[in-house]
Amino acid sequence: MSDHAGQAVRNRFQPAPRDDAADLGKLRRMQRISDADGFIRAAAIDHPENYQILFDTDLGRVGFEEVVDSKLSMIAAMAPHATALLLDPVWSVGQAVVTGALPGDVGLISGIEDLYYRPDDSPVGFDTTLRLKPGWSPAKLSLLGCDAAKLVVFYRADSDDATAAAVHDVVASVARDCATLQLPLVVEPLWYPRPGEDVQDPAVAARRTESVVAAAGSFRRAGADIMKMEFPTTLTTDAGRAGADAACERVSEAVEGPWVLLSAGVTFEGFADQLGYAARHGCSGFMAGRAIWGDGVGRRPEDERRRGERVAGERLDALAEILTAGAPRSWRPLPMGDAARAVGADWYRTFGE
Repeated sequence: MSDHAGQAVRNRFQPAPRDDAADLGKLRRMQRISDADGFIRAAAIDHPENYQILFDTDLGRVGFEEVVDSKLSMIAAMAPHATALLLDPVWSVGQAVVTGALPGDVGLISGIEDLYYRPDDSPVGFDTTLRLKPGWSPAKLSLLGCDAAKLVVFYRADSDDATAAAVHDVVASVARDCATLQLPLVVEPLWYPRPGEDVQDPAVAARRTESVVAAAGSFRRAGADIMKMEFPTTLTTDAGRAGADAACERVSEAVEGPWVLLSAGVTFEGFADQLGYAARHGCSGFMAGRAIWGDGVGRRPEDERRRGERVAGERLDALAEILTAGAPRSWRPLPMGDAARAVGADWYRTFGE
């Protein structure tokens, strides 16, 4: 995004401060997706076609029931090790609730974006246009008892002003809907390369870092309660590793609030390495997918799938240990001595209005 567009976003979406009682519903839901220390430890298994392809590259050979059974089995295995699960409405949200695969004491998050699968001509496998999923809204998530909504935004901060403004308008509109419902909004900006760009090129890598940092701030100001962020550099190069601490610090400064790390297709070992950097510089948790459960999904022998499920739980526990090494909490409790001042006797009369 240009400097002019960035300033426009800051001016238009700077949130107004609110008193403690006004956001009690949102705070309660934040508590439900966090552990007692305020860390968000979420397993994301809301993947659409990129989950199906783990069974067969010909998606026409992958049955609905096969995917549902796979997701439910992995959800049940991961739930005891996570504070929340990020589930999709097609194959997992309703099914996990009705079967109890997702226990009542584990938070529930679902995405409201509509992803168009384009593996042949998209660098990220999906159309990068921002669309909301028809028939699936913050209101329905709230009615179901979900604890947060998630919105993926394929975005580059060097987009033209009109494109940047349009995307931020959509996010701001969704944020207003979520705020009315006291439903926390998780925004997940994903950078993508343009044709001819090599992500290993230092100049391209630098542009990506700048975009990740800028998106962290602009979408937070557009109304996101939690930012779900890519790691801002790559740890596979000397330059990326050397700049990782500073880049993570810049993300935290830009967000000025809670942010969690996504795994973006890296290995578990690679993700644990990234989380170590991020947790030292303001990251409050993770919402990670294939790096956790990738070894247990697909048409594998039964013993291999069960082993993959056990490994997924072990990986979640290992990531939790990294967080407890010093990451900040995603929400902060008010001292008990301040409760009567912050939440007065009549707070319930106007709450939600």
